[in-house]
Amino acid sequence: MRKASSLVCALALACTGTTIARSADAQAFGNKHDVAFSAERLMGVYFYDEAPGGPGPQPSSSTHIGLGVAPVGASVSPYLLPRLGFDYFVIDSLSIGGSLGFGDYDPEGANNSTSGAIIAPRVGYALEFSKVFGFWPRGGFTYRNFGSNEEFALTLEAMFYAAPVEHFAITFGPLMDLGIAGTGGEAKNFALFSAGLVGWI
Repeated sequence: MRKASSLVCALALACTGTTIARSADAQAFGNKHDVAFSAERLMGVYFYDEAPGGPGPQPSSSTHIGLGVAPVGASVSPYLLPRLGFDYFVIDSLSIGGSLGFGDYDPEGANNSTSGAIIAPRVGYALEFSKVFGFWPRGGFTYRNFGSNEEFALTLEAMFYAAPVEHFAITFGPLMDLGIAGTGGEAKNFALFSAGLVGWI
């Protein structure tokens, strides 16, 4: 009886130890079936260049700085609009999702803004450096449509994340939007630093 009890205790301890070990090894972010919701491009330093499509003003370049809100002068660049993001991890680390933004855009800077939207499907891969810090690079395409001004762009985001509490993190890092087709002016948008927030369940 004592041998049987000892064996049961040993098995229970082994199972408990295995469960604890698995929990300790589990990723803090990017587990299979995780769903992430994010607020993106809330602040940052952006360098933007676009030649207006068709006749109009000469190509323009500008630098924008935003702190907690859309960058000042964001009406001249739809890529600087804050966005809402959604990503689903189909397997550990691999995410599929996208972001969506709405706002006004004045392509010629003539106080003649047009409302429109941006949609940006993407894939990403979360690399965990520790339980609170990691790297989540993402890449995809962005489509913008503001009246007669529309464009497809290649979008690359090299986002790091820091999670001060469970299921919530701050994202930050460089990103790039490169216009490749459409009636826009082949925009080039580069952020030396862009930040946002992400939560996941």
